[in-house]
Amino acid sequence: MGIPRLRHHLLPFSQTVVLRKERAADEDGLPCIHSVVIDGPSLVYHIYSRLLSWFSVSNPCTMGALPTCDEVSRGVMTYLLYLRILGVEIQAIYFDGALPARKHETRIARLENQRQKLELFCISTKYGFQKRQSLSSRRNIGPETVLCSRPLPSRYSNVPINPFIVATVFEDLKYRWNSQNIAAAIEKALLLTSPRLEGFPWADITTMVPGEADTYCAYTAGITGSSVLTNDSDLIIHDLGEFGSVIFLDSVELSESGSMKPLQAQLRAAVLHPSIVARRLGIPGLLPLAYELKTHPESGLVELLQRTQNEAERANYQEFAEEYTSSHCYVQRQDNTQPMNVLDTRISELYWQYIMRGEYTDRDNPQVYLPVLQEDHTRRCAWAKGRSYRSIGYSILNLSRPVSERYWYTTEFVRRGQRIAEDKIPLGDHNYIVAEMKSLYTRVESLRAKFKRVDNSRGFWRIFALLESYGPDVEFTRRDIQKLDQFLQVGHMGKQLEWADVHLNAQIQATLYSLRVLKQLLKLSKANDDMSLKLKATLEQLPLLHLIMDISYKGQCADDGLCIQLSSILGSDKCQDSPRELAMQGSQPSIVMPFAKEKNVSRPTTPHRTPLNMYEILDEQ
Repeated sequence: MGIPRLRHHLLPFSQTVVLRKERAADEDGLPCIHSVVIDGPSLVYHIYSRLLSWFSVSNPCTMGALPTCDEVSRGVMTYLLYLRILGVEIQAIYFDGALPARKHETRIARLENQRQKLELFCISTKYGFQKRQSLSSRRNIGPETVLCSRPLPSRYSNVPINPFIVATVFEDLKYRWNSQNIAAAIEKALLLTSPRLEGFPWADITTMVPGEADTYCAYTAGITGSSVLTNDSDLIIHDLGEFGSVIFLDSVELSESGSMKPLQAQLRAAVLHPSIVARRLGIPGLLPLAYELKTHPESGLVELLQRTQNEAERANYQEFAEEYTSSHCYVQRQDNTQPMNVLDTRISELYWQYIMRGEYTDRDNPQVYLPVLQEDHTRRCAWAKGRSYRSIGYSILNLSRPVSERYWYTTEFVRRGQRIAEDKIPLGDHNYIVAEMKSLYTRVESLRAKFKRVDNSRGFWRIFALLESYGPDVEFTRRDIQKLDQFLQVGHMGKQLEWADVHLNAQIQATLYSLRVLKQLLKLSKANDDMSLKLKATLEQLPLLHLIMDISYKGQCADDGLCIQLSSILGSDKCQDSPRELAMQGSQPSIVMPFAKEKNVSRPTTPHRTPLNMYEILDEQ
């Protein structure tokens, strides 16, 4: 989170530079930065904020205004491509793979901050969401939206951020953004000036490290003399060597916004050289100054510099300084390579808690910090859906370790009402794992046998997650199925979007992400028994995150043909009323929602059709 006001004190010592291929100086006499290291999560959140500022509408209660995972990923790709066109060499893009145990309280505070934002957002939209015009095409994402700043209205400060954007971007840099997909996604002007791209241009330099990204950014900058692109002020006080520097992402700006052609526009930024700043301040380094600022946040720069001379008042300085010693952490872990090229941060962190217990966990069990979803905060947390899949995965990983390294349970930190709470998940034995895997595999394959569109993998998994959200014992009427058809098409069951629809989508996301957790932990454990191999093969068909974590609130068809699929699967293929006609009639869903409070649960009935159990239907057919 950085040290408050550190950047404020040091910004006057910054220098304006130009990001482009190496030259002695730019036409305007500005020095050029030609080599950078990128703090991956910081870049992702920066692009999200930039897109949000450009996509913002008159009312943040319009759900469709928020950038999707796909849009953020395209924005990051555009940003990186622009740097490539300018001849800027990207040394590495680092993503956090595990955070130290000492940051537990900080992480709980971050989750609580997100929970509070969700609560405020729910309160501000309790009367519904503002309608927005349908979009017939994708929103523009080009240099002007990722490299030109625009003030973000204060009304967006309490809008909860999409929790899957970092994992999506990391995955896409590895597996999505090849030369063909890049050419299909970028503007023609960029395509004409883009250098020849081969394969996946950023896959090899994109790394999830067994630690914090800023540590590795600092180390690489120190040995290459590069600038670190970040918005984390902590990077200023890391050891960047004599020539390493920091460029804050929000200072990077196209100087000629009227011309988006890379060869005609300057990309300017403000750079800080910590070694130079320290010499100008008359101190050996910026660490003592940062420590004094952390302990005396209200002090001015002159007073802080005076305090750095008083060794007696810095009894805890050494402990503070150890966190920013990059070379120690890097050398310590460089031989502990992660067994997979791509893991989500939470899975990577779970793995490293088994490998390096002392550093990554200080408790008697591993911890998983689940993000706050965009859900109805008055209802049960959507992460309850998919809990069983995560339990299988946690148990598999645990059983793959030697007996002396196993735990009894895994603790998840999730939203519970109006607080962040612990949820202890017992870790099962071999018999439990096999039984649960078999049950899941049977349900997936039973649905697959009835799914007619084999080319629509995204649609299949979305329907599976939707049905799983309701559970095997829910009975459906014809009208219920029609409302679910409409949900799959336009994102809501009634005439307009309501929090019930948003919460159902959150449950679908929780289910799909939990399957992803299980998929990664299965691969991580290297289990090779028959049931594990079958389930691995099935879960390998899960689409990339940018496909399954986004939902359309555009008021237009989001997934053509899924209504026919769902009606056929649930035995209601002879419905006479279309979802659009039902919406125009203003009919409300009679379905028992999966998040309904137990005391209000009542089964819908109709004289025209016998209620149906989805798994009974699949078994009978």
